[in-house]
Amino acid sequence: MKKLSILFVSVLTLGLAVTSCSSDDDDNGTIEGKWQLSEVGVVFNGTEALEPATNDGCDNDVVEFKTDGKFVDSYSEFTDNKCTAYTQEGTWTKDGSTLTKKYASDDEEKVEVAELTGSKLKLKFTYSEGGVTISAIQVYKKI
Repeated sequence: MKKLSILFVSVLTLGLAVTSCSSDDDDNGTIEGKWQLSEVGVVFNGTEALEPATNDGCDNDVVEFKTDGKFVDSYSEFTDNKCTAYTQEGTWTKDGSTLTKKYASDDEEKVEVAELTGSKLKLKFTYSEGGVTISAIQVYKKI
């Protein structure tokens, strides 16, 4: 959750200058497979603003949804002048447009699958903080 908050603040700091129009793929996608984070953003006044995902010179996040209902999150953070890689594992379920990831630590995360095609996965994280509802967007490309 800390990473999501940092992501949100970073996006706001960089500005909401980039807006995105969605493009439609004709193929229906499946969530199974490896996905690399490609864009991040927010929904502000009903308008989505996205920017390319950058990670201070480290590799962008990758999540793999396996057919057996397990997932692996791989991400890096730049600290002490180097990239440090981390991995978290757990199980996943998808019910309609709700994706639930349950981590080995018993933490659970529910997000909205806003778009899913053969090459694109868009997740929308909505939460309230201080009476304000915030929606963060993460867009992944299939690798």
